[in-house]
Amino acid sequence: MTAILWVVWLMQPALADVELIAVASEARAEVAPRGARRQVRLPQLDFSVRAKFACPDDAVAESVTISIADAHKRYAPNEDDNSLEAVVAVPANQIAPIATGNFCMDGNSGGEELLLAGVATAQLSLRCLNQTGRFVSFASLALPVRLVCKSDTDQDPSVGVPSPAR
Repeated sequence: MTAILWVVWLMQPALADVELIAVASEARAEVAPRGARRQVRLPQLDFSVRAKFACPDDAVAESVTISIADAHKRYAPNEDDNSLEAVVAVPANQIAPIATGNFCMDGNSGGEELLLAGVATAQLSLRCLNQTGRFVSFASLALPVRLVCKSDTDQDPSVGVPSPAR
């Protein structure tokens, strides 16, 4: 146990110099008015994430990984890189349906908007490499999503109309 605590204490200065900061632009999703259902299934969402990172002076950035739901992207930065901009496409079935109250119900005139924070979360990791080995630093970021309600007139009339019984 003492050896483990000693190793952790030795690593503190190296980890203290690690920087991993991220920001995200809000993703937009158009949703159709719904009947009695209180939950909305989201379409594919494209999240734009910017990250700034730095390893300690005695290390280099080996990789930066951004994960959202089951979608992820990994980058191998050049020696001079200390930031990246990425768009991560998250398929519709990877985010659970969300409860939105009375937002975008049938009969809505359209154009209504709702900003949600934290519907999805981005997990970022920075892997640094130095002469003694590799170490990883993590960051987490709540992703904002703006829902826009389509008007009833924007809907395809055949969508949502049940076929006649036979």
